[in-house]
Amino acid sequence: MINTPPSPFPASNSHDIKAGTRFHRVHDQRFGSCSFKPGKGRPSRFAPLVSGSDAVPTQYLATDYECAVHETIFHDVPIDEPNKTIGIDNIKPLAHSVIELKRDLVLVPLFAPDLAKWGLSRADLIDTTAADYHITAQWALAIQQSRPDAHGLIWTSKRCDPQQAVLLFGDRVAETDLTGISNVAIYSDVGEMRQVAAFAARVDITLIL
Repeated sequence: MINTPPSPFPASNSHDIKAGTRFHRVHDQRFGSCSFKPGKGRPSRFAPLVSGSDAVPTQYLATDYECAVHETIFHDVPIDEPNKTIGIDNIKPLAHSVIELKRDLVLVPLFAPDLAKWGLSRADLIDTTAADYHITAQWALAIQQSRPDAHGLIWTSKRCDPQQAVLLFGDRVAETDLTGISNVAIYSDVGEMRQVAAFAARVDITLIL
């Protein structure tokens, strides 16, 4: 199991993302394309970010739709299960959004060379299971606190390489810094569901009613 982050936190590298870059999100239909989670709810790899009584809003993004599906809909399906399934009911509340950055962002990269700078590997931080999320979220918070210039994190997806996942810090990126290009309810759109079914078939996941 990974140790808690050191204090003071070591220097980190930077990864610049230009205005006009587009990302994909799979999210609850009740929320807008560019909305941030308020720092509450079920733990994930790098959220919630909570310091004392304060929580940092966050938003997960992916570099393509397949990666976004793997990081959300397929996220909790064990890779080594002989019969991998996802219930359609898990998809019904979800939307697929494409968003575009209105301004340049600085992200802290968590790629293999950047992790090696801290003496870590992907197995320590990116490839961990949910049992370690309480620790990996502490690393995200330590990075956020040590880099007041950084707008978020970027890493190679555990489930859908070579695509990348991004976490934005909602105290440094506003909804107005993002433009919603599209927002489609996945289950009610034939084209969206065909894509999800193709993604599922690729990893031998069965969609069940």
